[in-house]
Amino acid sequence: MENSQFSQWFYAFQQQAKVLNERRLIVLSGEDNWAISLLYSIESFNHYEQSPTNKEWLVYGGNALLEANVAPKNFRQRLGTESNYLVFTSEQLNADAIAALSGTLVGGGILFLLINDMPYTQQSYFYKRFFSLLTDYSQHVVLEQKLLNFPLVKKINNISVRHEINTLDESNSQGFIYGCITQEQVNAVDSIINVVKGKSKRPLVLTADRGRGKSSALAIACAQLLEVAQNDNKLHIVITSADFSSVQVFFKQLAASFPIGEQQGYQFVAFSNIVEFIPIDQLLKLKSKASLLLIDEAATIPVYLLEQLLSHYSRLVFASTIHGYEGAGRGFSLKFKGILQASFPKYCNLHINEPIRWRVGDPLEQLVFDSCLLNAELPKLYKNTYNLSGVKKDNHFELKYFSSEDLLADESLLKQVFAVLVTAHYQTKPSDVQMLLDNEQVQLVCYMSIDGQREQVVAVALLINEGKFNNQGVTEVELNAIKQSKRRLKNHFTPQSLLTHCGIEQAFDYHYIRVMRIAVHPKLQQQGIGTLFLNEISVFAERQGADYLASSFGASKALLSFWFASEFKLVRIGFSKDKASGERSALVLRALSKNVVDELKTINLEFYRSFDYLLVEEYKYLAIDLTLLILKHCPKSLLVELSTLDKANVEAFARGYRQYSTCVFSIHQWLKQQVCYQNISEHVLSILIARVMQKFSINEVCDNYRFTGKKTLEQFLRANIKAAL
Repeated sequence: MENSQFSQWFYAFQQQAKVLNERRLIVLSGEDNWAISLLYSIESFNHYEQSPTNKEWLVYGGNALLEANVAPKNFRQRLGTESNYLVFTSEQLNADAIAALSGTLVGGGILFLLINDMPYTQQSYFYKRFFSLLTDYSQHVVLEQKLLNFPLVKKINNISVRHEINTLDESNSQGFIYGCITQEQVNAVDSIINVVKGKSKRPLVLTADRGRGKSSALAIACAQLLEVAQNDNKLHIVITSADFSSVQVFFKQLAASFPIGEQQGYQFVAFSNIVEFIPIDQLLKLKSKASLLLIDEAATIPVYLLEQLLSHYSRLVFASTIHGYEGAGRGFSLKFKGILQASFPKYCNLHINEPIRWRVGDPLEQLVFDSCLLNAELPKLYKNTYNLSGVKKDNHFELKYFSSEDLLADESLLKQVFAVLVTAHYQTKPSDVQMLLDNEQVQLVCYMSIDGQREQVVAVALLINEGKFNNQGVTEVELNAIKQSKRRLKNHFTPQSLLTHCGIEQAFDYHYIRVMRIAVHPKLQQQGIGTLFLNEISVFAERQGADYLASSFGASKALLSFWFASEFKLVRIGFSKDKASGERSALVLRALSKNVVDELKTINLEFYRSFDYLLVEEYKYLAIDLTLLILKHCPKSLLVELSTLDKANVEAFARGYRQYSTCVFSIHQWLKQQVCYQNISEHVLSILIARVMQKFSINEVCDNYRFTGKKTLEQFLRANIKAAL
């Protein structure tokens, strides 16, 4: 009886959503078997049960009664696809996944959130805020097993509602060329076509929130290019992405826009012209030629791989969602666009605002934006407080700690905090809202500008306790499991890294406070505020009895210089590249208690003892400016005093008396001293380091630094070493 009532109510509820062209949320609060029995009363769900690969339903984080078809680690592979239903269970609720997968729902789609323990859920500050926001939306529904009540679905007038919510009906869409749905989509198609027909080396960056027809615009543009392609000038368009499934909408639209073409596996063939999908790894390996290269969901691809594409192709379109759904999205928005600006100052940038797959003001999109703070805007700076030359001297700054309760009680403060994080740090993502509110080990501190009675957030840091604190540490069993690489503990990144990568046996004997994120308002960067803030954080951590202040981040010259300036010591550089930044991670420590000062010196020395050896292999392709910075901070105690023979060898090479190979070891020892004492220009040092310490071949050095050959390179080395002597 209950299932029958639900089925009838749900049909009317969804039909209304379809008429309004909007997506909605239904929360099913009760036992799992009850919630899933309601799902079975929906006819199409039975098809899912028979075939979990059915694309109409997406189930994330299933349970014993419900098989999932979206693996928690692989939900990003669904980006660019479409679905009608989406199911989440509360046990594995992931804000990143909700933000991403909700975008696959088309107009009339329903997101189900299954919660089998509402009292427990309400202990979560994230959930408390979520359900508080939910009450502001009449379109979303909470159904409780204990007090089941189906809200009335009011009948609506089709025509008046469509007019009121400003959706685009069929007749309106026919007014746009190319079969586009909106004028913004037309503009996008024209811009893509212009990448091929216009001047080369002017990439297009096409961004949009989800559901704006971005992938369809790529396909429509390809169809237009195929239509005018000349037989004597074959067209080969390549589209790449993290996964083929993410370009299904593209190929579906391409077939609709150019029906005389034919899909053959990963290729769409029209006469002798081809539109082909090539995975990013194969594309970089094969370096296939292309009339046009399209990178769909570019934010899912590591920045350093996007850089490689720039060096191989001259006509490119980078299309991506910008709200950080993909995790690396901020890397694309902040870091990659900066790289583009430096290398291709005439690149084009276009953003699509108007939704296509659902109506303007879609209630599910608004709820996701609000709950995940994807629409948080930077606080406007007080005009009397700051000026272009820096912060006024009479302005007062103060470090303040805010608890989860503080953030829950002050939505304006929470939005300020998150806006600074999102706009100033490329790795901020929706799940950070969950972490801010629910991770008890995370502490939020803000640098507040105080001008009279006015306060505002100018910098934000997320700190986490690690190691031994509050008289608690890891057990002997856990420690042994970590040593044997059988286990990784949550919230203990720093001591685990020191133990497993640096061999520091006593790593878990100390209390660390790690700076997970530190971000300064973009308009106040490069003014020393970050350094002031970090010094205040050190005092804050010391008062809590921490032995070390730590941080790990994608290592670049600018970032590492910032931490070096605040007396942090480098203890590790990772061997693999970060997916978001394309950089290797650096681990830095600052001693806060007297009993770890000597130990930190030892850890730092051990890092440098092996660093120049690892430069030949593991660190060979470190950015040269970063390598130079690291070498400059080598402890002086590790510098070898040059013997009489060493000095003679260096001078003999400089004067042309001896060959390079017979003197290179002495030159290596001499060069380490020159780097530390900065006696030579950075440009010359870079070339010397590449040849002498990183052991790049003569051809590689000549190619990278534009020498005509071995003779000119050797003349350069001899002349500059002689000048330094």
